[in-house]
Amino acid sequence: MSKRTYRTGTAIPDVIADPATLAPDAVRCLWVRPIEGRYLPTVIFNDGTDCPLACAMDALQARQFCQRISAIHDWPVMDHRPKDIGPEVAAEKIWATMPPEYKAQIDGETLINMEGAGYMMADMCREYRLPLGIAIHRCTERIGTFIHDMVSQGAMSEQDGKENARLAAKGAFSRLDEIYAGEEHGPDLATVAPHRLGVMLADYHQSKHSSDDQFQHGLTATLTIAMTVWTGKGESEPVAKARADVTMDAAIRHWFRLTGRAVG
Repeated sequence: MSKRTYRTGTAIPDVIADPATLAPDAVRCLWVRPIEGRYLPTVIFNDGTDCPLACAMDALQARQFCQRISAIHDWPVMDHRPKDIGPEVAAEKIWATMPPEYKAQIDGETLINMEGAGYMMADMCREYRLPLGIAIHRCTERIGTFIHDMVSQGAMSEQDGKENARLAAKGAFSRLDEIYAGEEHGPDLATVAPHRLGVMLADYHQSKHSSDDQFQHGLTATLTIAMTVWTGKGESEPVAKARADVTMDAAIRHWFRLTGRAVG
């Protein structure tokens, strides 16, 4: 029997929501919600309603719990209830400042061309504060997935898909060269040990003076693309998930140390 898909917290009949029953496009973020010295993993929907995902726990456990769900569904994680922050707002800011040559008027509507799509992907990597090497992986994977979906759905031919992929990559890597000028490549997801990856990611975010929210966005994006890289190299999904857990634990623990908080 299929589970019902919920789009608002007010529709969930239970005290605790099952992440598998939530409509992916209706979720705004996961919230590490502080309650009387404990923390309650919580889902926040686009309509502003929320619902707990588990019982209250300590700060590190709550963040780990939210990050595991986030890595599966690619939902952002917040330490504070969001107002005007998050990927959707970052995308709006990028759109507003995007060079006009990446935009076109079609039937009275302003749209971005394929180079512009790549440009936006690169800028989102900067918003997530991803190291250059991980940003390259993320842009490459997103472009490939987007083109594959368009071709498989019949929205473009295979030949058009190849050309559009080339244009998107041109826009993405041109922008990456600009915004990461002088920066080292960073960790290679295909070879770096999971624990080392977590530590390096936390160090990178400290060097960029990231907030907790920015660090968590970056960690989520890294875990998502790392899973793709590892399974693409032949790792089974359980092994890849175990590697992601090690990366996440190392990153969060090291971030806590770097930001002067106790680690249990």
